[in-house]
Amino acid sequence: MTLATMSNNILKLCPGLNPDIIKSNLQDSYRQLCSKDWSRLKLMRQIPTAAIYSTGTVSVSAAGVVTVAGGGVFTSAMVGRFMKVYYDDSFFEIAFYSAPNVTLRSWPGDIVAAQTYSIFQTIYTVDPLFGQVFDVTYQTPLIKRSQSYFNKIDPSRTGTSTTPIFWAFAGLNSVGSIQIEIYPVPTSVISLRVDGKLKASTLGDSDIPYLPEDLIEALALINCYRQKELQDPKAGWAERAASQIDPENPSGYPALLNMYFDEDYELDARTQRVRDVTEEPLIPSDDNFALSHDVE
Repeated sequence: MTLATMSNNILKLCPGLNPDIIKSNLQDSYRQLCSKDWSRLKLMRQIPTAAIYSTGTVSVSAAGVVTVAGGGVFTSAMVGRFMKVYYDDSFFEIAFYSAPNVTLRSWPGDIVAAQTYSIFQTIYTVDPLFGQVFDVTYQTPLIKRSQSYFNKIDPSRTGTSTTPIFWAFAGLNSVGSIQIEIYPVPTSVISLRVDGKLKASTLGDSDIPYLPEDLIEALALINCYRQKELQDPKAGWAERAASQIDPENPSGYPALLNMYFDEDYELDARTQRVRDVTEEPLIPSDDNFALSHDVE
């Protein structure tokens, strides 16, 4: 059921109410409900990290244009990563790629040649669907820290490891997607598992919400009845609003909320039970296992 359909349903119960007001109430109700702890809004994604790249040597112009030699090759995928070159205590963001060169942001103007370098990535953008990030794991959960913590222990990001230890929020990118930073810099490609919650975005007329539509309607209807009461106080709208919040009304908001919370709990519990079974390792207790299963 889309936003337009929900709006039409409420309009039948509140004739004469401005459709824009109805849609606004539906949007507010949807955001309010999405702020609750729903299992059905949980989200998990895998993010592959980038390996450190340091093939060949580089020269850097005063404008920060980097030319690579000795078998190294730059690609557009390196934009947004960082380069360490010439300075031991600094690193520079790769701002542009124009084959075969890249350009560094905020390069101080030195002209250097035949320098060793490394290109690495510590900041990763999660799926735009994420509204919150709860945890980041790689084999074992990474410990959450702050950006100031990273800046205090290793401002130049010199630390490298096959296994990262910490993660921190790194703000939003230009389109509003969440970014995370991991530390130390991974030396090889690993897979990060990011757990979080779906973003409650503004619904378009043809969008289908993540939560039950009748629950969203039931909450929005409370305010719609109250707004009709302001227009016509003696037409019984106050009584309809009161009925909508009556716990004994099976089609009212409290009853529907409890029903869907119970359903959500069962859904999450069932998912966890399946996960426990599928992730439990089947390890033979002794050498008789092979004999009993005709394994050569």
